Amino acid sequence: MRSVEEINVRTYNPNIYFSSLNQTHQSARVSKQSQTSARNKRVNYSLADLEAKIYNQPKGSDKDDINQLTGSDKHALPDLLRSNKRFMELDTENYQDLREVTTLLSNITGLNKDKIDQTSTGILSEQQSGSGSSRQRMAKFDLPKSMNLLYKSSKPPRKSKKSSNRISALRKVLSSRRSLHSYLETLDQVNHTLIYSNVQNKKFFRVLPMIVTCSMCGGYSSISNCVVCNDKICSLRCYELHSETRCNN
Repeated sequence: MRSVEEINVRTYNPNIYFSSLNQTHQSARVSKQSQTSARNKRVNYSLADLEAKIYNQPKGSDKDDINQLTGSDKHALPDLLRSNKRFMELDTENYQDLREVTTLLSNITGLNKDKIDQTSTGILSEQQSGSGSSRQRMAKFDLPKSMNLLYKSSKPPRKSKKSSNRISALRKVLSSRRSLHSYLETLDQVNHTLIYSNVQNKKFFRVLPMIVTCSMCGGYSSISNCVVCNDKICSLRCYELHSETRCNN
């Protein structure tokens, strides 16, 4: 059973209190001596006392300073260095200046710089881990989204063939302001022969069947002629559009 200590209001100091980390293991047997007689170890957490204790240390070698300290002071020295180093790192505004904290603390306390480097704090470890993670991010590479691999195969899929619909191609050409006759006049001799007449040597040329299309939409059903300019028209809507835009009347 753990002991409960009564706080004296007159001698109470808020900076000094018992820490469970320093509690000594006691036997479970009940002894004749009262449990309150054995005083637990207390730690002074006052920042002013800690700074005064560090600044008032005699200058000399680190080994001599450690040998001259008592048992409680030897245990508290790494904690004091760690707390002061942590405080100076938190007080630093620029993260690039964290490397100079060790040198500044060594000049203030007179301790060796290598010994202060051994005391690890949270900021430098996070910064080192952050730099490592940034290197890992730089080492990673992303595959393009257009690369779709097949299941259980590293061979890329075949390219899909483009639709070779003649009607859609004709609509794309005829939707422009340019008339169909202007396209036919700019044809070369080979294409002109393919369109207007059959080719005698069918081994080298593919003969296309003759089709009559509308001059407005490219359709080939119910074709009729314009009375004025003799252009091909398939519906009343195409005729009205032809009369407004392309007819020569």
